[in-house]
Amino acid sequence: MGGDKQYLKGILITFTGVLVLSSDALLIRASGASGFQAAFWRALFTFLSLFALFVSTRRRTWVSILKRGGSKLLFSSFLWAASGISFALGVRNSSAAVALVMVSLAPFFASAHSYLFYRTKPHPLTLLAALAAIGGVIYMYSAQLGTIGGMDFLYTIWTPLFLGVNLSYLQKNPHFDRIAICAMGGLIGTIVAFFLSGMQVAITTSELLPLLLLGALVIPFSQLSISFGTRYIPAAESALIASLETIIGIFYVWIFLSEAPSAHTMIGGAIVFSCILFNTLVQAYWVKR
Repeated sequence: MGGDKQYLKGILITFTGVLVLSSDALLIRASGASGFQAAFWRALFTFLSLFALFVSTRRRTWVSILKRGGSKLLFSSFLWAASGISFALGVRNSSAAVALVMVSLAPFFASAHSYLFYRTKPHPLTLLAALAAIGGVIYMYSAQLGTIGGMDFLYTIWTPLFLGVNLSYLQKNPHFDRIAICAMGGLIGTIVAFFLSGMQVAITTSELLPLLLLGALVIPFSQLSISFGTRYIPAAESALIASLETIIGIFYVWIFLSEAPSAHTMIGGAIVFSCILFNTLVQAYWVKR
């Protein structure tokens, strides 16, 4: 497959994953569960569904895959778990708006990690597009961002940090089994959230159902898609596409909760989408050449 087709394949896979992942904040909010409770059930259902997929598709080799991956595989799993827990905490303890805004910082963390550890320089256009996208996101939430306090920042900064580092790490290690990584990420997230919640994870059926949908379908599909996408596109671009979660998540809230976005939101969203689309088209043209 030619370089341009590989690149576009990576873009499509990653975008599809982000399109599904964008319902994360909506489902956490719909559940009404507390931060650590939501993180626990989200991670548990993710682990159960992905581990079943892993064992059924790898059959007799799944144990050897985990042994060969060792601590390096578990490191990426830990990053998936940490980003999921921090996002759930951010949505519940800060706000969905602030948590989604902070996700847009992931391209910079991915770029920094790639450069510091692998000496891989991100394309300047990607960094400019990421910077412009952050500007669009800030414009979208300009009214709410003025109320961000120190604790809001503390709760939400970890999500883009863990996500950006993980995408960089996955790109550098394309041979790692993505299903194994995401499944183990669910297991680690389950254990960590269980103890951080003080082992108080019981919730009602109405709170559980949105988290069942999130953990059993949304997270597994989106994590696998984004993870596989790093085999074909740079980590910074993968993280840049992940910034679309901010926009798509707003439209999900509009559709399912009838909360119409403001004019600021529409304009800011158009800026973010235009930046990502422009970067994708130009990069695809350069790859083809």
